[in-house]
Amino acid sequence: MHQRHRLFLVLFYLGLLVIVGRLFHWQILMGEKLKAASEGQTLRRLENEGLRGQIFTSDGYLLVGNQEVYDLKLDRKNFQGDAAGLSRQLATLIITERAKDDETLQGSEPLQAAIDELAAELLSKFASQANWPKLVEKLPAASKTAIESLGNPYLHFDSNYARFYPEASMAAHLLGFVGRDEQAADIGRYGIEGALEDELKPKKQSQLVRMDALGFLLAGQKYDSLNLNGRDITLTIRRDIQYLAETALTEGMQRYQAARGEIIIMESQTGKILAAATAPSYKPWLYFRYDGDILKNPSLTRLYEPGSTFKTLTVAAGIDSGVITPETACTSCAGPRKVDKYFIKTWNDEYHPNISMTEGLAKSDNTAMIFISDLLGTDRLVSYLKKFGIGENIQIDLQDDTRTPFPKKIGPVETATISFGQGISTNSLEMLRAVNVIANRGRMLEPLIVQKVYDQQTQTEIMTDTKAGEQVISEAAAATVTSMMIEAAAHGEAQWIASDKYTVAAKTGTSQVPDPQGGYKADETIASFIGFAPASNPRFTMLVKLENPRSSPWAAETAAPLWYKVADKLMILLNITPDK
Repeated sequence: MHQRHRLFLVLFYLGLLVIVGRLFHWQILMGEKLKAASEGQTLRRLENEGLRGQIFTSDGYLLVGNQEVYDLKLDRKNFQGDAAGLSRQLATLIITERAKDDETLQGSEPLQAAIDELAAELLSKFASQANWPKLVEKLPAASKTAIESLGNPYLHFDSNYARFYPEASMAAHLLGFVGRDEQAADIGRYGIEGALEDELKPKKQSQLVRMDALGFLLAGQKYDSLNLNGRDITLTIRRDIQYLAETALTEGMQRYQAARGEIIIMESQTGKILAAATAPSYKPWLYFRYDGDILKNPSLTRLYEPGSTFKTLTVAAGIDSGVITPETACTSCAGPRKVDKYFIKTWNDEYHPNISMTEGLAKSDNTAMIFISDLLGTDRLVSYLKKFGIGENIQIDLQDDTRTPFPKKIGPVETATISFGQGISTNSLEMLRAVNVIANRGRMLEPLIVQKVYDQQTQTEIMTDTKAGEQVISEAAAATVTSMMIEAAAHGEAQWIASDKYTVAAKTGTSQVPDPQGGYKADETIASFIGFAPASNPRFTMLVKLENPRSSPWAAETAAPLWYKVADKLMILLNITPDK
């Protein structure tokens, strides 16, 4: 019995030792490896990405949204059939659908060339070594349906999202587009898309969870799904006013045979941009088919010498500084002004001895402006122009916003020519901002294009406040200059088109185009008309600019009539009571 007892104990302890040894082997020696194997089978990294923020007009219309698109992929490993024939079938279906929105594909020859090009590209991808080569990206639903009708078992689709434009190309230069960065990731370019990339871009979420073989979360596991969409942007532009501006600009450019054009409308007492029409424009969803110059916002990037519209700033500086009054007589306006070795003439080579400053502005007299600049002096004139924002950034939420160049060397000749808007460059928004100082009782307002931002994660709205700047000129000076601009609109070159329903304070401008070889081009002009209404209580300030109008070079016969045509309809849309 004792021997059996000892034998049992020996066997028991040997078995226990074997168990402990095995446990030591699996838990200690093999523990990390087994843990890694377990995590490899159950641990999953779930990644999610939201949608890019949307862009709306101030009256609630969607300008830019997101729609589902499809990436066409090929099961190359199992593919059987005629690769060349299928490539041509696919290319024909895809290009035919694209041609509906792309005017460059209209006509049999461009259409066939595009089909041949895509067919060759697809055929090369059929020979790819990848198991699932991506044949075409971001196909619309209509193309997906057409391809599915082929019934080819080797073609498959992955779902994705891309930008779409319910209002077509409306406000394209304000919006910008979504392109690709160096890593082929989506990124905003130009306009709002570029300037507010950090606001609009979607968030990404990455989380480790444990799942079973069927893809269900294991007990105790929880996946936190957040709203990852980018922030929505509401612009200050109104859909109806933007449509008015774009339609009028298109008709005006055709009527006056202009090469380029702009109409910008700003709310005088807030700085909000109600519309900004530019032409030629582009289709943001086809941005890759346009030259880079077309994609840039000309209201910010296309510099020009403003010409006689600039005279309002010279007059404002003279009135505010006290060197002139509206009745001051010009004692050096009897003929061309000799400055250094140059003789400077008026635009029509007509001269009026002792002309008053009010008449000088109405008649757009260059010699009267030189008279004011003589009284101001170079330093004081430059100081006023910089206070008006000439040569400074607009500080607007558009990627194209850059500082315009201000002349570095200003001698007597430059001072004289700058006084009537030559020899100095600006852009359209900068000029609109400067003249609006007069409409806003002498105080600077920075133009606004973003009304509010909506954060979908926190469900909060962030409103954009009016950016009021310094008092550039006194209220009294602004009122005086307004009266002089009323006279200029009523009795100047554009008096024939002046409204009999409401009072306008405005000024024409016909400027020459600098020649890169020196001097100015003989056969090109820029016609512009800038002003605000109703003059007694301004509701809107508007700039109309036409480049190289062929029907007439003069702003009084091109830009001014177009300005009044838009203004007449604006009075109705803004519910403004006529003041005459």
